[in-house]
Amino acid sequence: MNSLTHFLGAFAHGSNRVAIFVAEIALAALMLACTYGVIARYVFNSPSIYITEICVYLLLICSWLSIGWVHLENRHVSVEAFHQKFSPRGQRLASCVSQLCILFFCLVLLWAGISVVETALARNYRSSSMLRFPLWMAYGMIPLGGTLLGLAALRQLFIPNRVESNDSIKEF
Repeated sequence: MNSLTHFLGAFAHGSNRVAIFVAEIALAALMLACTYGVIARYVFNSPSIYITEICVYLLLICSWLSIGWVHLENRHVSVEAFHQKFSPRGQRLASCVSQLCILFFCLVLLWAGISVVETALARNYRSSSMLRFPLWMAYGMIPLGGTLLGLAALRQLFIPNRVESNDSIKEF
């Protein structure tokens, strides 16, 4: 069981590390795209008809791919004052209940997200703009983000004794 737990932890950490790297690249691209859009519109008086939609898709990538890493790093919003009032055993129990609720939420995200992606693929949904972007790719961020968050929650559930530090990025 120890090797399975180690594999789960390494896989959750590694996949979320790759996802956060892609999200960082998308964030840099988002910055460049927004800068281009502003300069094109206000300096050259030639606005791009595609830039807003591209920025929305880049923002989707940033948001959904970073969700698991945020949970692994314990950087999400939480009520620490309430959590600290429990005994260590109570804190562990509260953490387990929390992780199980997150896993249930991720299963719902995965089920609904895959359903939406399948529909978008079957009916060839595309954006209504001139870009005509295939929407299954944008909708695909939902189950992907849910999977990444679920992996992070599984890691937190089965590997609770790792050192928590919000000061730096940890390696597994």
